[in-house]
Amino acid sequence: MFSNLEFFLIEALRSFRRGALMSFVAVGTISVALVIFGLFLLLVMNLGNMVGTLSSKMDIAAYVEKDLSLESAGALQITLSKMPGVEKVEFISRTEAWRKFKQEFGTKLDLNELMVNNPLPHTFNIQVRTPEQLSQVAKQVSDLEVIDEVRYSGKFIGQIKNLIDAVRIGGAALVILISFATLLIVVNTVRLTVLARETDISIMKLVGATDTFVKWPFIIEGVILGVLGGLASFIVLKLSYDAILLRISMALPFLPLINDQRVLAVVYLAMIFGGTGLGMLGAYISVSRVLKAEV
Repeated sequence: MFSNLEFFLIEALRSFRRGALMSFVAVGTISVALVIFGLFLLLVMNLGNMVGTLSSKMDIAAYVEKDLSLESAGALQITLSKMPGVEKVEFISRTEAWRKFKQEFGTKLDLNELMVNNPLPHTFNIQVRTPEQLSQVAKQVSDLEVIDEVRYSGKFIGQIKNLIDAVRIGGAALVILISFATLLIVVNTVRLTVLARETDISIMKLVGATDTFVKWPFIIEGVILGVLGGLASFIVLKLSYDAILLRISMALPFLPLINDQRVLAVVYLAMIFGGTGLGMLGAYISVSRVLKAEV
């Protein structure tokens, strides 16, 4: 058993060295396919994470005129509280809003350089009883004269969900196309190796070697191509995502991006196993076709 495995591995490495150029092309193509797949996967996961975070906040932000008096704000708060579907209303003055903003983001952004005067308006945070009531309450609030602008997560969530659907469809189509092209390259790479050793294969079969015995060195060669492609994609994807994550976190620190290393480790492992699977499948298809043609 071990002698056979040693033989298969040695033959696979020999084939890999003989077709070094094609092997390099195959590894590179597998890497590109997996990196594209990984980027699309991480994009969809991050968008989904944003939807989950925003969906948990069933509130509406209503911005009013900056010069609204505190007395008028108190009266408006009572009006908002009496609206159907409203659970709670909190008034935040522009002074308090600016203090909270500086407290939360002052360590990440140089606010003194970005702005001198307080740019924030008075705000009412309105909590609704159910997510279904968000749009209805938001419409009622926006109809009030003193309200300058109304924002709520429902609009943004809908836009992100549409974007996720588009990314999933486009990403799936692109990944399938690239994976198919990658599979063809692996198939042709191994096929050239098989054809170059056609005489050796014929001799092996004459002395009683089974098709399974003949196939294994080439399948292992495909696995080597896939593992190398997977490892290369892992390195590129990790470095790229870490750099992107750092830049976005510095520019938009409030975005709920995925930085859990356990979750990312699963994605990176999927790259390696995906490359291994592509390499193995391509090699199996190639050697099976050649052996079938010889029968």
